[in-house]
Amino acid sequence: MDSPIDLVALYKSSEKNIERNFSEPSILESTWLLETLGNNFGNPKDSIKKYEEKAVFTSSTDNISNIEKLKNTKIRLYTEPDTLWWKKNRMADYDQMNAFYIKKLYESLKTKGFNNVEYIPTTNKGYRANGERHPHSWAIVDKNDLINWMLTK
Repeated sequence: MDSPIDLVALYKSSEKNIERNFSEPSILESTWLLETLGNNFGNPKDSIKKYEEKAVFTSSTDNISNIEKLKNTKIRLYTEPDTLWWKKNRMADYDQMNAFYIKKLYESLKTKGFNNVEYIPTTNKGYRANGERHPHSWAIVDKNDLINWMLTK
């Protein structure tokens, strides 16, 4: 559900956010991410293997080693690629969004024979419990549809 699946991309996006110095939430989160990822794995320029060992997907190397055994498992990838919201609120480019890497993962899995994977982009469903608009929200998932999918496939 719109999760950050590419840790190398997350690291690089955090660097951009700090350089850009646009939004306090973005800077705080990016500072924490760089510190956490850096302390645990180092800089991906020097130690990409450490990132690949833990990430779901590393787009720069097309690495899916951590999920390749799920080839015959049904998978749904949800995201709300609201580029306008991300640009306005975080000054983020599409290639900094989870949505970008989720779609890339979907495409990679399909080319590798993952026949039970679905990509579900939503529109205008991302709202937090307090009513605040935020496309990075679990509200993007239609709960009844997901439960029905789990029970019937």
